[in-house]
Amino acid sequence: MKLSDAHKARLERTMKWFAPARFGMFYHYGLYTGGGCSVAIEDDIYESRMKYETAEEFEAATPGPETVAANMAQAAKDIGAKYAILTAVHTGDAITVLFPTKNPTFYHKTKGDYVGEFIKACNAREIKPFLYLPMGFGGWEQAPYGPCIDPKVGEQGFPAYYTLLCELIKEIYDRYGKALAGLWLDGRPEFGMERIPAYIRSLWGDDIIITNNAAAELDVPETDFGTSEEHEDPCSPAYNRWSGYRRNGRWGATPPRRDFNEDIPTPNYWWYNGPGRFKPEYLNDRFFLLREFCCAMGQRGIWNFAPGIGPMIDGTMPPEILPSLKAIQDFLEWGSEAIYNTKGAEATIMTPGYFDHHNSIGFCSITTPYADPNTFYVLVTQTPLKGFALFETAGYVPKRITDLRTGQELPFEMWSGPYLEGVDWSDVDTYGVKVLKFEF
Repeated sequence: MKLSDAHKARLERTMKWFAPARFGMFYHYGLYTGGGCSVAIEDDIYESRMKYETAEEFEAATPGPETVAANMAQAAKDIGAKYAILTAVHTGDAITVLFPTKNPTFYHKTKGDYVGEFIKACNAREIKPFLYLPMGFGGWEQAPYGPCIDPKVGEQGFPAYYTLLCELIKEIYDRYGKALAGLWLDGRPEFGMERIPAYIRSLWGDDIIITNNAAAELDVPETDFGTSEEHEDPCSPAYNRWSGYRRNGRWGATPPRRDFNEDIPTPNYWWYNGPGRFKPEYLNDRFFLLREFCCAMGQRGIWNFAPGIGPMIDGTMPPEILPSLKAIQDFLEWGSEAIYNTKGAEATIMTPGYFDHHNSIGFCSITTPYADPNTFYVLVTQTPLKGFALFETAGYVPKRITDLRTGQELPFEMWSGPYLEGVDWSDVDTYGVKVLKFEF
């Protein structure tokens, strides 16, 4: 079989660092931080109002770009993320540019360079910085307190939007250049917008380009990763990710294909909306985000995970999500080898998902290191009901099975696959996940 030239180029770019990194943070930050959002949701979770009606009011409330950036970058560093994404400008945030753009088209722009300080703070902590930009232009000319850009652009339609976005991208390149690791583009690549990734590539070369929605199919050669963004139907277990789903989500996001997808659950509905506005599953279970993390890592193949967090106005993480972030941090202190430099075990001898033997049902995700295809990490997030477990290995017999956290070798019998009984599964309750290391 022969790979297409575009796919070979994508593999070369993403394998340099992005695919092995596996874990990032996605920060929605701007005028709506601490308030509502212009995007209407059917459950009316948003207040549909701006917290700060002008960039000047917003900046007066912050402690300054340097402090905000340091807090975001340090939070990513502490939890174990390898990259971080910041909304440099967002359609759902009054189209506010978080740096002093010289483009007069934008009505909301900051005097402080929040983008520049974010890039600087991330690089200082060895966190790769990304910027989010909208590529679909619904709502650019009108938000709740619009217009947000010069109305002439709206009158001229998509050609003017395309030119405006290219101008903004070029200004970002001129200001920050190679200090930036990549761009995350929001919106379908249509109406000529599919040219945007190629324009970015002409400037940055090998930086990573992520595009959500229809680009999850990667039909735009210059795009490296697509993203499922969020799913529509209930998962099983509830913390499971898209896995093999093939149905579009409510934003028109295409379901994930085999590889190159980034998943973005949003515990607090993108921007920070104040106390009590977090989704209950994250408030009720401090391991829910960790288990989403584990599922994203080990249900498919090359798949990254970047939870969407709306920081506080000073760039710190909301108190409500701190237990969830700490759970991931605690896990990575002993379980990082099962995450970094790995991919999901799709199309290998081991099968993730529900495992069942005589109704002793459990659930796991499985990762395998790029450097060692004979090793597999089984991340059990649901304890088998009767305590014993049978795993599928296509008939292959492991040399050994060990508890990753303790290093203890576990006895097993070979039935149709490795059969284990008498295992202490308490790590699932204590740490949110039990990791078994299979070596063949």
